[in-house]
Amino acid sequence: MSNKIITLLIILITFGGVISCGDEREILDSSTREPDITFAFDVMKIDMNLIDNLPVVAIIRSELGLKNVLIQIKKTDNNIIDYKTFTEFFNENSFSYAEKINYSADYQSIIITATDKLDRSISETLPLNITEVKEAPSIIFNPSSILYDEIEGGEMPETNFTVQSVAGLKSLEMFLVAESGQTQYGFPIDFPDKENEYTFNQQIMYKEGDKGFRVKATDIYGQVKIATLPVQYLTPTPPVVTITEDTIYADKDQTKIIPLQITSQRGIAEIKIYRIEDGIENLVHTIVRDDKPLKLNLTPEVTCTNATSKIKIVVSDVVNKSSEALITAIVNMYFTAHLEIGTHPLANGYSGYPNVYSLLSLKDFKTYPVDYAVENEANASNVDLKFYAFGGQAVLRMYSIDGGTGTKSNEFRGSSGKSVLDMPIQNATKVLKLVDFDFDNATAESITRDIPLSNIVSNTINPFNVGDVLAFKTASTSTSGGDRVGIMKILDNKQVNPSNVTARVITVSIKFPK
Repeated sequence: MSNKIITLLIILITFGGVISCGDEREILDSSTREPDITFAFDVMKIDMNLIDNLPVVAIIRSELGLKNVLIQIKKTDNNIIDYKTFTEFFNENSFSYAEKINYSADYQSIIITATDKLDRSISETLPLNITEVKEAPSIIFNPSSILYDEIEGGEMPETNFTVQSVAGLKSLEMFLVAESGQTQYGFPIDFPDKENEYTFNQQIMYKEGDKGFRVKATDIYGQVKIATLPVQYLTPTPPVVTITEDTIYADKDQTKIIPLQITSQRGIAEIKIYRIEDGIENLVHTIVRDDKPLKLNLTPEVTCTNATSKIKIVVSDVVNKSSEALITAIVNMYFTAHLEIGTHPLANGYSGYPNVYSLLSLKDFKTYPVDYAVENEANASNVDLKFYAFGGQAVLRMYSIDGGTGTKSNEFRGSSGKSVLDMPIQNATKVLKLVDFDFDNATAESITRDIPLSNIVSNTINPFNVGDVLAFKTASTSTSGGDRVGIMKILDNKQVNPSNVTARVITVSIKFPK
């Protein structure tokens, strides 16, 4: 076959194919029904205060097949927004539309327009009923704060507040706020009818320490508003009682003058004076002041007994606020509040603590070195107890002067090498650790009455610790007199030589009936 014929055949085949493809066009039937649109709701209720509004749901059908679906939003100003257009469909005869829309308060309706392949269009409108965002409740106090001054007195202002809620109230709680925290006031209030307003008006009797009144309002959407009414409650300071001395010394049944200076912002109404004996308060004087002075100097007299441990003064003002002062009474006793005593490495002194030694005189309430004690009989009879610390744990011990090496006398040495063993007189003082004995309130009477001589028989206390109360009974050879009972409280214990753990200073307080 010639080349010309072959070329013509190719041209015929080519054009024949094009004509054949052009004949395979889709035939559209105009007798089919137009598209139809069905919404899931007649009216869509939208509450913008909620986060779980339902989606817009619609079914769009077309017998012929959908070409496009247009979603539009109509606003209250009649403007229409082209929201979204669909042109591709999994099933062109049926399209399901479901979408949660980010609503705005000015949206009026959703318009869906469906167009089929013959460009036939139909539109349906879904009205929107939108509830706009509601503000949280408001709480208004009137007055906006409360100030009450006890000095001025008068009626307590009423607490008044109004709660308003556009959405409607669900519940309300009230609290009293004080320095110690907040406590609920009354019971929570529920609002089953979703009231939009609630008013409270009541006289709340605020007191010292109150700081405010707090209200918590919750609306039907769970929005919470908390507001606090500031409360200032001013109270005069209680009377101020000034004493010139916190400790008085007296003999048995001696009458002592107690100088007092008293001031009060509201006026002094009454002064009561008590004598405390064996822990019991006995009223000895009541002074009533009808003139209600703001300042007063007094010198009342109080007779101190052998059982008196303290004098108590109570001052009350015209609004019954009171203050008290306590005076320690040392009656018919020798007393030292703080006395430092060294352990055996300080038997003859230590440079860091001058005048602190390990031998205690109960006559002088003073410590002495071994050099003093071994000098003569008078000096030797003037020391009654020695203090010791044992081993690496520095266990505290107390010994009488006598007892030989059994009470470590050989370890208490002076500058010449002499020890307590060389003292010409060695007092046989006896000691006892007491249990649950009240040192601070102990009196000459309670010491004599509650600590029998027959119970104090040991020459050793091993161990003793800070806080312990110890009793002692003097030896017949002591310069303080024989068979006399006193007590001692251990206040402190400290190491004073860094290179020697047993070099310690013990601080004690002593009461010794005369």
